[in-house]
Amino acid sequence: MKHARALLKDVEGYVPGEQPKDPNIIKLNTNENPYPPSPMALEALKAIGADALRKYPDPLATALRAKWAEIQHYSGAEWVVAGNGMDELLAMAVRTFADPGDTILTTYPTYTLYETLAKLHGARVEAIELDDAYQLPESFFRCKGRMCFLPRPNAPTGVCVPREDVERLCAEFNGLVVIDEAYVDFADDNCMDFPARHENAIVMRTFSKSYSLAGLRLGLAVANPAIIEEFLKTKDSYNLNAVTQAVGLAALNDCEHMKRNASRVAATRKRATGALQELGFEVTPSQSNFVLARWDKKPGARTIFEKLRNHKIFVRYFDAPRLRDALRITIGTDGEMDALIAALRHIVK
Repeated sequence: MKHARALLKDVEGYVPGEQPKDPNIIKLNTNENPYPPSPMALEALKAIGADALRKYPDPLATALRAKWAEIQHYSGAEWVVAGNGMDELLAMAVRTFADPGDTILTTYPTYTLYETLAKLHGARVEAIELDDAYQLPESFFRCKGRMCFLPRPNAPTGVCVPREDVERLCAEFNGLVVIDEAYVDFADDNCMDFPARHENAIVMRTFSKSYSLAGLRLGLAVANPAIIEEFLKTKDSYNLNAVTQAVGLAALNDCEHMKRNASRVAATRKRATGALQELGFEVTPSQSNFVLARWDKKPGARTIFEKLRNHKIFVRYFDAPRLRDALRITIGTDGEMDALIAALRHIVK
């Protein structure tokens, strides 16, 4: 296309997981939470008045940022920036802190949006292979770059890099370390305290997973106030609408609801992992609301993926190195996981 930027010819747009139109499909392909959001969030949604829609929203989402700072034990909103989903925060990080030609470090396998965002900005991506246990190899700590994207837990493996390794990375890496904690509410620990001790650490969260608000589009990042000041220069003027701010704030006032749902998901994850292993799958130890289930026998993983679709069950298959023999399966309700296991038992018998 002659009018497009020259660099776009080498960029493949990020492809999200399929959103089926059939309401009868069991949807285990996009890591949404199977349980509803907080009743307080739903009440806030119902209470949105005409004025909230007629007027511009707070351009800085001040109340939301201040509440997140309070919950995470930071002194105020100056430590927080809000985004239209965490994907916007990732894009803002590249736009704010990387120049065209700079190197952005990440792992492989990982969230493919990182590479797309870097290429859209003309930056160079250096993806270092994780080891056989999906942990950081020693070579990762010797790499240099303007920025590093580190998902913890990792997608699509669900594996967590130990906190001490992330601490070492923040101490030794010469650029910014963006710690993507999209799934951390399903994990045993987190790195939210790192920005207070490492001026190059940025910790990002999303409301799409544990808060059951994927349709709302809300992400929050914590970093040194000097970093937040730079973020605020590059964000869209009104990047967070009034509905998102009101509902997000209500959800934060009911964190216990989120924690209960996350615990339910973790319990189902444990049970589903055992059932998958009994069927012969090798399941990577997951700290997320999904599992990566490997299948090295016939029929292959792609065939299982396609046959599950015939059973109206959607999971995720990646036609990529180290992932072609695996399925990424979102943890649904107990009933949904029972249906999955029953279908798999029929397929792989």
